[in-house]
Amino acid sequence: MEEKGAERKGDLPNLTMSGWSRANGGEYGNVQIDGVAKVAGNLSAAYGIRAQGVVNVGGNVYAPELRCEGKVTVDGGMISRTVYLDGMLKVSGRIEADSLKLDGFLTAGSDIEAETFIGRGVVKTDGLLNAGTVELGLAHKTSKVREIGGETVIVRRLGGSRWSWLWSWALPSSESRLDAELIEGDIVRLEYTHAAVVRGGQIVIGKGCKIGKAEYKMRLTVHPEGVVDKEEKIGE
Repeated sequence: MEEKGAERKGDLPNLTMSGWSRANGGEYGNVQIDGVAKVAGNLSAAYGIRAQGVVNVGGNVYAPELRCEGKVTVDGGMISRTVYLDGMLKVSGRIEADSLKLDGFLTAGSDIEAETFIGRGVVKTDGLLNAGTVELGLAHKTSKVREIGGETVIVRRLGGSRWSWLWSWALPSSESRLDAELIEGDIVRLEYTHAAVVRGGQIVIGKGCKIGKAEYKMRLTVHPEGVVDKEEKIGE
């Protein structure tokens, strides 16, 4: 097992982990992880975190920039201005970010809050996904989000992802779609979405959708292969 290495940057040491390694949590400058690593406790980085491989953090994560490649598990919550995910990220608590971009599989135990959320793959949370812009590209498995809210919400089906082999191995087979209780936005465009209620100003219900109730202020368009049980025009 290779132990951590640290060098100071300003008043904070950098944390470098490679191979099979363990380290204590704490406050660092830059954090670089490559391999199979476990961090005990909260992990804070003043400049950024880059994690590649299989990583477990036993607490909360704080960093202005977080880049994850591989499989990363966070036992607490996560706060970051910019998050790039390429692989699998599981966060037990809440996620807060200005910008969150993913190509892979994201699981959150609580709400996901962002200014911009752009995802390709699978998202699962029992909480709220709230962002100014939500763009979710569905690939191979079912995404499940209790509530989605934003100024613009776009959900569409994609052809695939380079992580498809991993999902096929790790997750039971299911169709590529989004399941939600409520989706709300000024502009809402959906494909292959099953939702109890969709509410918005301009709504497009596309192919493969099954919607219990659509509440719209300005316009509602329904694809011939989309289903809306009840339509209601609501006040401005």
